[in-house]
Amino acid sequence: MFCPNCGKQIKDGDNFCRYCGCDLRADVVIEKQPQTYASEETAVHKINDNEELQTESLPEDMEELVLYDIKKHPMALFWPIVLTPVFFIYFWNIFLNTHSIFSWLVVFGILAAIIYPILRYIYDKIIITTKFAHIKIGVLNPVEIDISLNDLNRLDITQTSMGRLMDYGMLSFTANSQRYEYRYIKSPQDLLYIINNPAKFVREALSEDEI
Repeated sequence: MFCPNCGKQIKDGDNFCRYCGCDLRADVVIEKQPQTYASEETAVHKINDNEELQTESLPEDMEELVLYDIKKHPMALFWPIVLTPVFFIYFWNIFLNTHSIFSWLVVFGILAAIIYPILRYIYDKIIITTKFAHIKIGVLNPVEIDISLNDLNRLDITQTSMGRLMDYGMLSFTANSQRYEYRYIKSPQDLLYIINNPAKFVREALSEDEI
């Protein structure tokens, strides 16, 4: 306990300060009031923090609405763009003049390297709703996985040096004991924001829709 007049430490229960003689009987109540107020103020801040944390968890009965569709970067079409003129050059200058089994294999190989990335660019999907991240990967036998927004921390985003320069990245995650990769995500920082703040993202997206 400290004297409110001189500030020196005194014994609890003293009626007068032994250093300056200040009457402490009236200050006992005054001294307790700020302490009580301070503790109440601290409790209010703590409650506010808890309320903020509670708003970060989404209601289970919320209607499922589509909020965000992750786009693929045009770099996903890099090899189709490069190989298309190669295909036509090979087709007109070599294939039409040989018709060998090897030339057929080369033609189909180049076509597969052109068509498959285009199909992946079209059919691969990541759609964020108010409840899930719906992920579809593949063409002939696509894998479809639904990940709850509360489990988005299972998703990992990586970027190469070229990816940072061109603003694309790769999403990887484990589901059903298998590792999956979703390449060429456009603006991966947007998806990273959703992963780190799923509830906040949902509230902001719903607010924008209302506006």
